[in-house]
Amino acid sequence: MSRIKAVIDTNIMISAAFPKGKLTVKLRDMIADEVFILVTSKKILAELYRVLHYEHIQKLFKPSKQDIDGFIGLILEKALITKEKYSIEKIENDPDDNMFLTCALEGNADFIVSRDPHLRNLKQFQRINIVDLKSFLEKTPV
Repeated sequence: MSRIKAVIDTNIMISAAFPKGKLTVKLRDMIADEVFILVTSKKILAELYRVLHYEHIQKLFKPSKQDIDGFIGLILEKALITKEKYSIEKIENDPDDNMFLTCALEGNADFIVSRDPHLRNLKQFQRINIVDLKSFLEKTPV
């Protein structure tokens, strides 16, 4: 059986970078253990890196440079990074969210895991299921 492929949105990745609850600890462990194939893109990685440096994130989590570099390093080591050959313009209210759809389609992902209502309201894109973290973890065999 092939492993599930999933694109994880930036907010959930921030939670996985500094896991506090059972769900985010489990997600980070699953990424590290390659339980599923994390699919991402340079655009998503750039956004993640930028958001990790936001003032409110710095105040909330107080990450060191090593914490941030270590998490980005984990992603670079474990993830399938797409080539960004496509451009999808499905979400008009928040065009930045289209990068997750583009990445998922190009990476042949099974899931997009997101808290974002612009994505979640779609429920599905092509054959890709858009779910919250709890649903994703329930559907992913460990």
